[in-house]
Amino acid sequence: MKRRRLTRPPATAASGMTLIEVMLALAIMTFVTALMWGTFSQTARVKKRMEDAQERTHTIRVALMRMTREVEMAFLSASEKIGVEEKRTMFVGTTHADLDELRFSWFGHQRMRADRREADTAVVSYFSEPDPDDRMVTNLMRRETRRLETKDPTKIPGETYVLCPAVASVKFSYYDYKKKEWKEEWNTMGADGLQYLPTQVRISLTVIDERGQAVTFTSTARLQVTERVDYRPGKA
Repeated sequence: MKRRRLTRPPATAASGMTLIEVMLALAIMTFVTALMWGTFSQTARVKKRMEDAQERTHTIRVALMRMTREVEMAFLSASEKIGVEEKRTMFVGTTHADLDELRFSWFGHQRMRADRREADTAVVSYFSEPDPDDRMVTNLMRRETRRLETKDPTKIPGETYVLCPAVASVKFSYYDYKKKEWKEEWNTMGADGLQYLPTQVRISLTVIDERGQAVTFTSTARLQVTERVDYRPGKA
């Protein structure tokens, strides 16, 4: 009589996960999620800094291009009244420690409204002012009158706005073609004022970049008319 060998049925896998396995899985998922979130956040911050830097550079370049184009259209009139303190046309560049100023008459004014007392000529001024929201920030300002008058340009009706925000330095230099030298100032006002314009004006804007370093952008304007012209502005 043969004996039958008794065999045990194969063991089966557990039908569920233990608490330790669940906690371990959650810990791994949390670590991976935090790692991915940190990578995405870092990428987003770098992208934002790059976009801000590009926008900042674009703003500076646009300001430089505009200033260059406007200075190239400066002019002086040979038909100024004798004996008056303020003249209709001028070119006055004043140097300061970091923030220079420039005021000049030009041909490029655009009449925006037909019913306003405006002309094709005006006075443009570049100067600096503290930002109204943050007094530690200095903005480069632009002011343009609506016409030429024989009085202080700041008293002539016009519009003022920010040309370039947050500048560290604004410098102008002027090339005197008669003396063949660069000057830090230029003044056509007064009895002993220069009677001509510089042939070139070098414009330098310095800003602080996102790394806290000073970066300077430079452009050169080449003036079209350097001698006084026989121009008599009509009454607006």
